[in-house]
Amino acid sequence: MNDLTQYLAVRPQIHAGDIVVFWGRGPLSWAIELMDDGPSHSAIVRQPLTDQGEDAMIIQSTIQTWDGKKVNGVQTEPLGQTIAGYGPGSAAVLLLDDATRAKIDWFQFYQMCGASDGFVTYDIADLFQFLAREFPIFGHWVFQGETPRKLVCSAWVVALLESCGVLTGIDYAEATPQALVEMKIFKGWLPLLGEPKLTRFDTI
Repeated sequence: MNDLTQYLAVRPQIHAGDIVVFWGRGPLSWAIELMDDGPSHSAIVRQPLTDQGEDAMIIQSTIQTWDGKKVNGVQTEPLGQTIAGYGPGSAAVLLLDDATRAKIDWFQFYQMCGASDGFVTYDIADLFQFLAREFPIFGHWVFQGETPRKLVCSAWVVALLESCGVLTGIDYAEATPQALVEMKIFKGWLPLLGEPKLTRFDTI
């Protein structure tokens, strides 16, 4: 289990709409991070703290096992619990700037969260298409289309941000966790676990 000291120190500064990114140590995480020069997983804060004794809630598209049961797709869970059980790696929260936060249609934000949680599955094929697209010569021939009922982690986050008015005109099927890091919608970031290293943060 990972230590939560870093997370607990910054927990009051985390709000709904902020984005959480993760770096892992597994082979798939390593491949994504190597090819994209950034984190390998992303989620978005769905519910902020109501008091200091509660955990923030994130919503993410992933595949994981809870209590012996495999859960595939968009799901909501406590951020502290996620960090504690993430395994070796690091994590950071990207804090939305005030202008971006003011654009959010919160009704649409929570409507999409509710409509997707437990219904939108993780797009495994899209993940491997992304990896294939990074290979020289033949990579640009690999097609990725938008499939709103099956989304990888960063595609889900971008689709949610589009639905609530923050982003427009982005092909979420091609969005990566690093693409989220580079979007110019943040006022800063905070470490949650380990020593995260962000490149080109808030530049595009």
